[in-house]
Amino acid sequence: MQYRHFFWDFDGTLYNTYGRITRAAQQALCDLGLPVAYGEVYQHVKRSLHTVYLSFAQPHRITEDIFMAAYRSHSETEGPESMALYPGARSFLEAVIRSGGRNYLYTHRGHQSAFAALDRDGVTPLFTDFVTSADGFPSKPAPDALLYLAGKHGLDLPECIMMGDRDIDLEAAGNAGMASCLFDPDDFYAAYPAPLRFYNYSAMQAHFFPKK
Repeated sequence: MQYRHFFWDFDGTLYNTYGRITRAAQQALCDLGLPVAYGEVYQHVKRSLHTVYLSFAQPHRITEDIFMAAYRSHSETEGPESMALYPGARSFLEAVIRSGGRNYLYTHRGHQSAFAALDRDGVTPLFTDFVTSADGFPSKPAPDALLYLAGKHGLDLPECIMMGDRDIDLEAAGNAGMASCLFDPDDFYAAYPAPLRFYNYSAMQAHFFPKK
């Protein structure tokens, strides 16, 4: 199957942002009187902020709203300089365009934060459309945002594939009736039954766009 429409997660897939997310979550826990080592927080951030909350804050009867408010007070204190495109990501996005395909962004990150990085790196024009947290869709693994983009652009679902680094990205794709691909540079999801799995962009690009 030649996929034509690539749907991209932002954090951990296009951009390596886990450092800044982990630091913000660690500081939020510290503000709430719960000092936790960076490495411990990181292991939970790799799954979700909700997992961080369940593991460290909920046992102390802290509500998720309070935890997330503390997290948000730190989440944007670092600028886009702590967001770095993964090596090869730009090349892959360009390969999609050269092949006649299109790129779409689906992220839980805020609009301004995501575009600060995309615009800085000059990759915004490589995307046809975007969904961010500002659009108000249910979070992954709900398929609503993916189905919205597919419907808006009249896309055939068998030609669509979601590219993500977490189980919820792939589950959102499955719930939408799309294919999915796991980008797992740290081999964090080794036990997860991903239909396609890559550890770097060069191997991923060679698979989807082999040289003729």
